[in-house]
Amino acid sequence: MNIYKLNLMIGLMRRIFPLLIIAILFMYQLQVLSQGIEATISPNSVSTKPGDREKFSLTVFNRGSSDIEVNGIRLRITSRELFGVPVAVYLGEYAFPFDKPELVKAGKQKVIERTIEIPLIPFAGSFDVEVVVETTGGNASTKMRVNLLYSWLSIAFLLITLLIAIGIIYVILKLSLRRVRRGKIYRISDLLDERDRYHKLLKELEGRKGKIGEKEYGELKEEYSSNIRRIQSELESMLPGLQDDLAKLEREIEDINGELRKLRARVEVKEVKRGEVEAEIRKMEKLLEGKRKRADEIRDLIRRIKGL
Repeated sequence: MNIYKLNLMIGLMRRIFPLLIIAILFMYQLQVLSQGIEATISPNSVSTKPGDREKFSLTVFNRGSSDIEVNGIRLRITSRELFGVPVAVYLGEYAFPFDKPELVKAGKQKVIERTIEIPLIPFAGSFDVEVVVETTGGNASTKMRVNLLYSWLSIAFLLITLLIAIGIIYVILKLSLRRVRRGKIYRISDLLDERDRYHKLLKELEGRKGKIGEKEYGELKEEYSSNIRRIQSELESMLPGLQDDLAKLEREIEDINGELRKLRARVEVKEVKRGEVEAEIRKMEKLLEGKRKRADEIRDLIRRIKGL
């Protein structure tokens, strides 16, 4: 009998315990909601610059049943537009703790005057700012609009961004032009190989002239010769461009050689120490080697086009 009662009590507790937990949580939630903290900020729209100090009035309403203390504010900043371009970017959170908590009695409101230094945001534009008021009774939030004018920081950031963008574009264009030049070299080389193949076929055809029909011989000879003429015509149309490229490379090679001779002469007369210019000399020698290889490659192509 005692065991039966014990099991019955355990069963009842298992059912009642979750309900009790829910009731406690519900009462706690009601208590939190009863705090009723609200906040407003004035002015709610300003035009300023990063680093400037602006005075704000923060009004905190305590509609709860117990006193609270305001410990500080946090600013959550999101852009509306940057440098005139509509773009939404979350720029982070900035904390401004109070040196001394501000007491707001139950059922009362309090106006808190604070001077805030505008965060050093390197953008000019329009921003939405969520002002989170931190209190011992929970947080409240309000919103404001901030227009950041152009400053030395935003101008410097914009210039650096433009320089980086220009640098990236320059590198891309340089690589593209190099790829185009290499593509032209590869195209000429392929045409020369194709021309050589048809010359070889013509030679083979002549060697077997008596072993194939006269008609077939004539048709193949005309086909191979026609292809050679077509390829040679295309190669000769590319020849002036190759010659211009070679002339440009030769001028650049001569200029680099002149700079190297002058630099070595400065070392010889002890105007500068070799160790001071060693890195520059190696850099110029490496550049010179690359240009010489390209010039030799183009000379070889020109000789092959001319049949030399």
